[in-house]
Amino acid sequence: MMPLPGMEPIRLDHLQFERIDYTGGRRKVKRAIGNGPRHPDSKAHAADLQAAAELVISDTSDRSAALGIDPKLILVVEIGPPVSVEDETDWANAGLRVVDSSSQKKVVAFGSDPQLTEFLARLKAYADGPEGEQKHPPYSSFFDGIDAVRPYGPQDRVGHLLEEAIGDPEHHSLLVDVEVWYPGDTSLADDWVDEISDGVIAGGSEVVDRYVSPSAGICLIRVRASRDVVEALLHVDLVARVELVPGGVPQNTALSQYSADEIGELPTPAPDAPIVGLIDSGVVAEHPLLRDCIAGAVVLSDWLPDGADRTGHGTAIASLIVRGQIEGQIIEEEWEVPPCRVLSVRVLDEQNELPAHRLIENEIEAAVRYLVEQGVRVINLSLGDLGSSYDGNKVPVLAGTLDQLARELNVVFTIPTGTAYPADYASEYGEGFRTGYARDLVESDATRLIDPAPAAIALTVGSVVPPPRHTSLGLRPVGETGWPSPFSRVGEGVAGAIKPELAAVGGTIAQEVGSGDWRLADEMKVLVADGRPDAAGVITFELGTSFAAPLVARIGGALQQSFPTASANLLRALILQSAQEPPNFLQGCVDLAKAEREKLQRRAVGYGTPAMLHSVTSDERNTVLYAQDEIEVDDVHLFALPIPASFFARRRFPRGVTVALCYDPPVRVRRYDYLGSRMAFEMVRGISADAALKLFLDEKAAGHIDARVSRLSEMSPVNRISFDPSKAARSRGANQIGRYVWKQSLQVLDGTGDEFLLAVQNTRRWVAPKSKQRYALAVKFWVDDRLPPIYSEIRSRVPRLRARERLR
Repeated sequence: MMPLPGMEPIRLDHLQFERIDYTGGRRKVKRAIGNGPRHPDSKAHAADLQAAAELVISDTSDRSAALGIDPKLILVVEIGPPVSVEDETDWANAGLRVVDSSSQKKVVAFGSDPQLTEFLARLKAYADGPEGEQKHPPYSSFFDGIDAVRPYGPQDRVGHLLEEAIGDPEHHSLLVDVEVWYPGDTSLADDWVDEISDGVIAGGSEVVDRYVSPSAGICLIRVRASRDVVEALLHVDLVARVELVPGGVPQNTALSQYSADEIGELPTPAPDAPIVGLIDSGVVAEHPLLRDCIAGAVVLSDWLPDGADRTGHGTAIASLIVRGQIEGQIIEEEWEVPPCRVLSVRVLDEQNELPAHRLIENEIEAAVRYLVEQGVRVINLSLGDLGSSYDGNKVPVLAGTLDQLARELNVVFTIPTGTAYPADYASEYGEGFRTGYARDLVESDATRLIDPAPAAIALTVGSVVPPPRHTSLGLRPVGETGWPSPFSRVGEGVAGAIKPELAAVGGTIAQEVGSGDWRLADEMKVLVADGRPDAAGVITFELGTSFAAPLVARIGGALQQSFPTASANLLRALILQSAQEPPNFLQGCVDLAKAEREKLQRRAVGYGTPAMLHSVTSDERNTVLYAQDEIEVDDVHLFALPIPASFFARRRFPRGVTVALCYDPPVRVRRYDYLGSRMAFEMVRGISADAALKLFLDEKAAGHIDARVSRLSEMSPVNRISFDPSKAARSRGANQIGRYVWKQSLQVLDGTGDEFLLAVQNTRRWVAPKSKQRYALAVKFWVDDRLPPIYSEIRSRVPRLRARERLR
C-alpha cells in the first residue's frame, strides 16, 4: 500500500529556546516518615534487626557447602513504604549490594562483607538515638523502613511447577532452569555460572545449556538433574530461582478447505519490499500463498535439519504477515499486493517446542541478531512459555532479553499475549457464558500474560473476536465483534503498564445452543496458509493469539516501505496512533465504576485495534504529525501544534486528537524499578511556551512567569487537555496513547490559543545523570466528515526544520 499523493504524515520538530538562567529540572524530594516513625522505639527496633542480622551471619558461617559451593552471605530485607527501592546509594553505603528488588515489599541484598560490619555500625548509631540537636536518630529514614531481616532460603528459590514436581517420587530426573544472581560484573557472573555448572556435573547430572547477558543482567543454566541435585541447588546461595521446564501444549488445527487451483496466481511484493522477521517453526517457502514472498528460511542451530516448517505454525504466521486477513480477498477474488516479504529463522522442532537441551534465550538472541544483520527492523515472535505466567512482580527472563535487544538493535517486536483456556477461569458454561465470560477473563489470576508478552518495549497483541459469519444452527460465537477472544490472556504489564497495547483478530470459540458447552468450530477461526506436511489443501482455519500478532507486524512492514529511515520508536508510535478504540464489552457490569471498567478493558485489548491505512497515510480529515528525537533525563521538550480552524467551527460534530509516545529505556530484569527512566506527555493551550516549559520543569516557578498559571493540577479544562487514559495510567509503559474528543467547538482564547503545546518529559529513575533517551511521537488530528478538511492547513502551519536547543 503506497501513501496517498500529498497526504504523507507531517514531520514535526520541537521548539527552539535560547539558553536562559534557570536551573529547573526534577525537584529533589526527601523521603518523609509519613505521620511519624513506623518504629517509634528506635532502640528496640535496632535490637530486633541486629539479632536478625547476626542470625543470618551465624547461619552462613555454620552451613556446609552445597554441591561443593561454599555459602555466601545473602539476606532478605523486608521493607515498608518509607524506603524506596530506587535509593541504592543508601544500601551501598551500608555495605549491601541490591540484586533483586522485584517487589516493593522486600529487597534481596548481598553483603560484600560477611560480617556486615558497616550495616551493623550504622544500626548501632541508629539505636543510640539522635545526635546533638537532631530530631531523629542517624539513618532513621533507612532503618525505620525496614521491617525484618531474614535469610534467603530454599522457599524463596523454588518455582511453583518445581514445588509440585519435586514431591513426586516418580520424578527421578528433572529438567530445570537455574537462574543465577547477576553480580554486576561479567567476569564474576561467568565464574558463578561455572561454579554451579561444575557442582552439577560433579553431582552426576548434566548441564545442557547456559545463557549470560550482561546488558540485561541475566544468568541462566538449564540442567537435567537428579532430584537430589535439584534439592541441593535450592540451598546454593548463588542461585536466585530454580524452576521446572514445562512441557509443550498440542497445537489446534483443522482441515484444509481450498486447493492451489482455486487460489490461482497471486500478486507478489516488490523486489525491494521491506523484510519482516519471523522466529518460529520455519516456513514452507513454496506454499502458493507465500511464493515469491519469502526472503529466506534459515536455521542457525545444529540440532535442526533445515528451515522448513513441519508443523504449519510458522507458515500460517508468515501468510498473515504478507497476505493479511485473506477471507475477504478470497470472497472478492481480489488480492492485495503484499507490503513486505518474510525472512524466517526456525527455532522450534516438529512438536512446536524448543528441545529440552536448549535455552530459548540463546536461540532467540542468535535469531534476532541474525535478522537485524540482514536489515530486518520488525520481528514477530508468536511463541510463549505457558509455564511462566506473569504475576506482576519481576519481569520474566525472555521478556527482559527482548527488551534489551529492542533497545540495543533498534528493532520492533510483535508478541502475542499467550493463549488461555475457558476452563482456566470459568466455573460453568451456562447461557450467560457467551456474553459474561469477558469479566471473568480480565479479573482472573489464571489468565495473565506469559513470557515474553510482558516485554515493556515490544508491542504486545491480544486477540479479539472476528466479525460474524454464517454458523451452524446449533452454535453461537462466544463474544461480540471486537470483544477479547475468550482464550486471549490479559495484562497488566510491568509496574502496572498497559499490556497488551494492541489487539487484532484471532478468532473465537463456539457455544452449543441448549447445553452451553463450548467447542472449537472452523467458522469461528481465521483463515491461514496450511503448511502441514499432510495438508490436503493450501488453506486451513486456526485460532489463537499467535495469529493476532502477525497482523500488527504486517503494519510495521508497510510502514518501513513509507518510512525507510524511521526508528523503531517511530514505527511503534505510528502503529499505535492508528488504533481504533475497542467496544465497551464490560458495559453491562453496572456494579463497576466507569474508571474500573475502563481499566479492566485495557487489560484485554489495550488501546484498541490498529489500522493499516491510518498507520501509513494521512487524509484530508485524519492528519498525522510525527517527530523522533532524544531527550536528557529530567528535561522537557515542547512541541507547538497548530489547532486547525475546523476545531473552532461552531457545529456540534466531534473532533479530536490522539498522541502516541514510544521510547526504549534501559531495563534490568530482577528489579521492580524495571525501566531506567519514565517518560510522559501533557498538552496545554492558552499560555506562552516559556511559561509552559517552566510549568513542566517546576510547577512552583510558573507563577512567576505568567500570572494566569500557577500549577498544572489547577489548570482549567479549557487550558489543559485531559487525555484518556490518564497520565498516571499510560505513563507506566514504554508505549503510550492519550486520546481526547471534543463534541463541539473549542473555546476561542486570546493570545496563544490557536496552538496546542505538547510537553514531553523524561524523568530519571536509575539511569546515570545526563543520560539521553531516544523517543518518538505521533500526533493525529481528526475531524468529523461533516467538518471542513484539515490536512492542508496543518501542513502549511508546521515549520519543517526548526532549529532546537536544549533548555538549561
